[in-house]
Amino acid sequence: MDKVIDIEERIPTLRERRKKRTNRRFIILIVIFLITLLTLLYFQSPYSHIGRIKVEGNHLQSKDYYIKHSGLKKGNSLWDFKSSKIEGLIKSKQIVKNVEVKRSWLNTVTLSIKEHKDVAFLKENDQYSLVLDNGQTLRLSKLPTRLDMPILVGFENKKTRVKMIRQLKQLSSELTALISQVNLIPNDSNPYAIQMFMNDGFEVRGSISSLASKLKFYPSIISQIKHKDKGVIDLEVGTFYRSYRDEYSKK
Repeated sequence: MDKVIDIEERIPTLRERRKKRTNRRFIILIVIFLITLLTLLYFQSPYSHIGRIKVEGNHLQSKDYYIKHSGLKKGNSLWDFKSSKIEGLIKSKQIVKNVEVKRSWLNTVTLSIKEHKDVAFLKENDQYSLVLDNGQTLRLSKLPTRLDMPILVGFENKKTRVKMIRQLKQLSSELTALISQVNLIPNDSNPYAIQMFMNDGFEVRGSISSLASKLKFYPSIISQIKHKDKGVIDLEVGTFYRSYRDEYSKK
């Protein structure tokens, strides 16, 4: 036979449950109040405003350049801008390949910049510009202190310059390092004819369109030249070699 529990025995248990439920609700209300209070205090404090703007990954332009074009300023609200909008403003600069805007720590905004790679110099008269891997140029305010990339002469036309860069990007770093200067020497039969002066003393003639596929044989070609007699290697149609003595004595 089941035991019958008197209602008076159950009352303390019901009271305890009710008390716990009331305490739980009270704690939740206190937590919500504290969170609201802290949020209000935060947005009234300097910690909710931009106190520092960091720029990472820049080489071609200064940190101030990117901060200026981001439109961000110290003292502005840390939350009153869209990261995607700031990224769009910076990426509109043609030297920028990618950018990421992040809010970090308490009041810091970080601009992580990835610039296009510089692959050559462009020489126009006595003025030098950096040539980037997307074909854009960046004018240098003074002569470069290092000339460790090919110097392009006659490549003011962007379309032609991009064709040349695409070929350079296919070459190994060892081959690219051998190229001192590339002159565009168009003629009636080939508007993309080029003349290259190499750091090891040879001159190479060819065409932009076939440069990468033919220049990869350059180390093998010069290894077969007796006594390393410097001269002209013509790769435009087939492969021909003439010493400087034979090539320029006729002229």
